[in-house]
Amino acid sequence: MKNGNTTLVCVTGQRDCDRLIRAGRKIADETSTSLQVLCVQPTSAGHETSCDELEYLRQTARDAQAEMTVYFNDDAALIAVGFVKQIGAVHIVTGMPEAPVNGFVELIHKLLPKIPVSMVAKEGTIYNICPTGKKQQTVKLAMQN
Repeated sequence: MKNGNTTLVCVTGQRDCDRLIRAGRKIADETSTSLQVLCVQPTSAGHETSCDELEYLRQTARDAQAEMTVYFNDDAALIAVGFVKQIGAVHIVTGMPEAPVNGFVELIHKLLPKIPVSMVAKEGTIYNICPTGKKQQTVKLAMQN
């Protein structure tokens, strides 16, 4: 299953996460990668999860030529990190952290510092966390030319 050429979109199961899938499709197209969608729901949500919301996101993922995987676990960031390693993702797309910040993006970046993370705000603006050391390499390459 590991192919090393995948963009992973992490969604929460809310309907407005469709913007993340659309942004992920655009990034995947720009980077010539495949697209996968991951939704990690709290364990307690197993009986309360809105099937309509998840079905809508699954259909949105399918329309974007992506497979959607759903896990039920209370540690979404660690599940996401494991999934990134399992599929060999090279780029991660998430929503923009809001108050209160739950640490999801921070933990993913801390555990996977070499993988770029794109955060999509509600209005669609994309903010990027670049891999550690990547900017320095780019500057050095530009100076060599």
